[in-house]
Amino acid sequence: MKSFLKKYQIIIFFALTVIIGWFPWYTSTGRGSVLIYGPALAGLITAALTEGKEGLLAIWQRMTRWRVNIRWYLIVLLFPAATLLAGVGVHVMLGGIAPQFPLLRQNQYLILLLLLFALNPLDSAFMQELGWRGYALEKTQEKWGPLVGTLILGTIFGAWLLPEFFREGSAQVSMGGLSYYPWFILMEIGQSLFMTWIYNNTGKSSLIAGYLVHAMFNTWPVVFLTNVVPGEPFPAFDVVLFRVAPVVMALAATTLVLVTRGRLGYSARDEEVCSPGQV
Repeated sequence: MKSFLKKYQIIIFFALTVIIGWFPWYTSTGRGSVLIYGPALAGLITAALTEGKEGLLAIWQRMTRWRVNIRWYLIVLLFPAATLLAGVGVHVMLGGIAPQFPLLRQNQYLILLLLLFALNPLDSAFMQELGWRGYALEKTQEKWGPLVGTLILGTIFGAWLLPEFFREGSAQVSMGGLSYYPWFILMEIGQSLFMTWIYNNTGKSSLIAGYLVHAMFNTWPVVFLTNVVPGEPFPAFDVVLFRVAPVVMALAATTLVLVTRGRLGYSARDEEVCSPGQV
């Protein structure tokens, strides 16, 4: 039985993520919302069933690995912001109107509060990445390689938030609802390629490549793509801008793939703890 579970562990993880995460949706108990703990619970359950204590320890080690060159922290902080700003620039070149950036112009201190909120370990970034990058990324890379494995993981990563596109008041509905869904998945694929590159260059740290990167992608879109100000009425999103930004992210990720020749910093000979800083 254990060998069977190990053979199909990736499928089991994805299935459990949907079964657990979509529980409020298919039981009509959460008005279309997802349980953010789904990926974390799925990863922990699958690791325990297939690898026992060693599997759980590996997840813990990846989620607590923080000693890397400071440049990787700067890349994690700045790359998502730079990509989104590039998206705004392309949007303006195509005739669109740039957001007013109220958080930058008038309420800079709110950005810090927004970052602290995004870094809450009980919030979505940590609880999702405990499963996605803490467990699944290592398995998909081993089975399909860094590029194909990430494309599969990134697609499912984006697709699993489908219930949020039906929940009234969600950010996904404000981005355009179901018409935005393909663009959203494209954004998550681009984001995932960036995460894999960071993961393979930071000693396989899902703390940095998963949790911190995810938190930045939860924060910077609010700052650069919207006119949101906490405490004020929720403004309408520029749905065209939210389609341009994923394309720019995908182009940036494609450039990263080309520069690394599709390896994204990965080597088949990597140990569980590899030397940080490789390209």
